[in-house]
Amino acid sequence: MNKLTPEEISRAVAKVRQRYDEYTIKFFKPKTLRFAFEERYMQALKGRADISNFLLAEISAVEELVGREEARLEAGEDGQERKETIGERVDRIVEENLEKIRKYREVLIHPTAGEEVQRLLGALKALIDEHWPRLTETLRGSSYGPGAAGLGPLESQLRYLGDPGREGAPSGLSRYLYHLNRFPRDYGAIDREEKEYILESAFLLHDLSDILGRVLEQATGLGAARRQGLQEAHEYVLGVIRDFRVRELKRKK
Repeated sequence: MNKLTPEEISRAVAKVRQRYDEYTIKFFKPKTLRFAFEERYMQALKGRADISNFLLAEISAVEELVGREEARLEAGEDGQERKETIGERVDRIVEENLEKIRKYREVLIHPTAGEEVQRLLGALKALIDEHWPRLTETLRGSSYGPGAAGLGPLESQLRYLGDPGREGAPSGLSRYLYHLNRFPRDYGAIDREEKEYILESAFLLHDLSDILGRVLEQATGLGAARRQGLQEAHEYVLGVIRDFRVRELKRKK
């Protein structure tokens, strides 16, 4: 058997991870199955195993798991006109949700970091790079501007969560990376850090959306260009909230 190239290895690992994620969500299986693969992969790398054979075996194994569950669902159907199963509906919803967040660039911080975390980081980084300079200029001197009670604290939090900086990852993901780099891994801690990052990002996005909404309602003297910049930033923030499904994750007031 020909050895896989580094690019083919990367694609194969990504495929196995994706299939385990789909398997756990579609068939309501525990996340530990994906985590167990990560452990085997790390052991294979450390033990200098034949990665090509290892990945082919893993692909075969996960496809067999998926096939069994799909066959079980098919066997449970009656002779009536076939309807979308619960598993298929969940699978479709998951895929639709993934497509929504894949419009945002994935900032790679670790080989085994969750895609949702890395794309949310990409969304926050785009907010910093593409919208924040215009926001600070437009709101400078107002009660919401830099240094004021509005935009100032939010900028610090945004950079904490969304600026990779020289280290390649923001400070807000330092604990997440710490647990990803530990061996053996504490998968409960990894899951908690993922959820904490998403929650803190959601709070930030909702707080910023509230400020921009108030400014657009109250600041009648803004010129057309400045108002358009604020509207574009507000629409972007609302889009991130919608695409990452964090509408309900608002800070309690």
